[in-house]
Amino acid sequence: MTDLVATVLVLSMLAGWFLVGSTVEERMITQAKEDLISRLAILAGVVQDSGTQGLVGNVGRWSRDLGTRVTLVAMDGRVLFDSEADPGTMDNHSGRPEIREAMLSGTGIYTRYSRSLEDDRIYVARLAADPQGEGLVIRLSVSLEDVGRAVASARRRVLASLAFAGLISLLVGLFFIRQVSRPIEELTVTALRIDEDERPRFPDRGTVEVQRLARALEGMSSRLEGVMADLKREKAYLKSLLESLPVGVLVVDREKKIRYANAALGRLLRELPERADGTLYTGAVRDPGLIELIDRTFEGEERTASFVVRDRTETFLEAQSVSVRGGVLVVVHDLTERRRLEEARRTFMADAGHELQTPLTSIRAAAELLLEDRGTDPEKTRDLAEKIIMQQERMTALVDDLLLLSRLESDIAPEPGGSLDLVELIEGLVEYQKENPLARNIRWEMDLPERAPIFGRPGELGRALGNLLDNAVKYTRKRFEGSPGGVIRIGASRQDQGWRVLVGDNGTGIEEELREAVFERFRRGEPSRCREGGSPGGYGLGLAIARRVIESHGGIIEFLDSPEGALLSVFIPLGGVET
Repeated sequence: MTDLVATVLVLSMLAGWFLVGSTVEERMITQAKEDLISRLAILAGVVQDSGTQGLVGNVGRWSRDLGTRVTLVAMDGRVLFDSEADPGTMDNHSGRPEIREAMLSGTGIYTRYSRSLEDDRIYVARLAADPQGEGLVIRLSVSLEDVGRAVASARRRVLASLAFAGLISLLVGLFFIRQVSRPIEELTVTALRIDEDERPRFPDRGTVEVQRLARALEGMSSRLEGVMADLKREKAYLKSLLESLPVGVLVVDREKKIRYANAALGRLLRELPERADGTLYTGAVRDPGLIELIDRTFEGEERTASFVVRDRTETFLEAQSVSVRGGVLVVVHDLTERRRLEEARRTFMADAGHELQTPLTSIRAAAELLLEDRGTDPEKTRDLAEKIIMQQERMTALVDDLLLLSRLESDIAPEPGGSLDLVELIEGLVEYQKENPLARNIRWEMDLPERAPIFGRPGELGRALGNLLDNAVKYTRKRFEGSPGGVIRIGASRQDQGWRVLVGDNGTGIEEELREAVFERFRRGEPSRCREGGSPGGYGLGLAIARRVIESHGGIIEFLDSPEGALLSVFIPLGGVET
């Protein structure tokens, strides 16, 4: 601050010195010209009264007293007299600018270099007349060196005055600055101690403004202390929550360094260092899949990755990453138990299907033999045999559904598909359903294009769409109980890169809260529904199979709002078929 004040004062002094010096120089030159004009007026009067002889007789004394050069010039430019040179050696002066201007306007002023005296001079000329009325020009000149010496003297005096005034101003300014800066320095030192977790006491001395600043800082310090305490409590509480989570949490900042990793993450990854905070995640995390997941998230791609950590046992993990302000957040779930249960369920379903197949086949063989046997009551024997066959067919269908569902939910690669016409497939399924006794008195409305080529597995797609039609027939039959009025509508239209199939009916419908649940295995829209009229009831696998078949083809199946009954939407991608 002191250096700034001193610099400003010095610059101000220099600027003042140049400004005042230029003003003084200009003023002194103007004053010299005015003095010469005044003297010329006096000399013109002497010439008019006494003639040139009276002027010449006293010009030596006047020239010495006034410090000027006096020159008399005739109207034809001849030099009649000069106080400092021989007129006979001087050139004709009719071309001198000041002489020419005086002859024209009465007075001429000019500053130029004198060849006879070899210096710069100020020339002032005036037109006059002698007692006989003849005209002549009186010229006075003064050297600019004399003016320059006067200006230099004035500048020295001005500089001395400015230096004295600047020194006094500097001393006074430093005094007042010190009075203000010292309390501010104390406030600064006190404010810096806030970072040291101290409760500083701000000084209250100094000017009124400084005292007000100290009180404001005191209040701010108190509020800041409260806010910091709240932040510490919130941080501790948040950390306790994250540490208590059963999932692993990892936060990586923009510098690719780990900002936080909870204890659960260390247990799941096993090889994570105990003090991973501040280290590069590429060095702390060993799993390539998790490293790639974080890298992709930094590139703007939020995704999920599954990987296995092998030690004495295998741990199946799933990591989800999202971009957050300042970095990436990764949440790691332990899927080991879920995977074990899924494996157990799939194993059970596959085993149950295979184990049920043998006794069911035996039942059918026995029933067929019973039909061929001619017993004492052939009609009764035949009725029993037909019931056995019907139950065997239902059990076989259940086993087939279980096997198909198990295969769809497993990691087994699906069978290769082929090109097929979706319209032809739907029409075949509708014709089959029309022969169903439950479909009697049901009207079918179809809005299908001529062709709908796709690439897929016809058997699975036929099973999925057939299940939808089967449900539509059953629930329409349930509402109208065989009476006319039931309607089933099937439509197909091209949408985006695939075909959308709509299957709707005006049957009993399904409650909105059950729309998602019925896609789970062994779930039905009406759990209390049983077989009607001797026809077999469902096991709750139809929609589960349909969803998994459609999703395995990359499609979507969902319920849509409908004024009555149920309306299902199925989207099936083209699968690479050109249309």
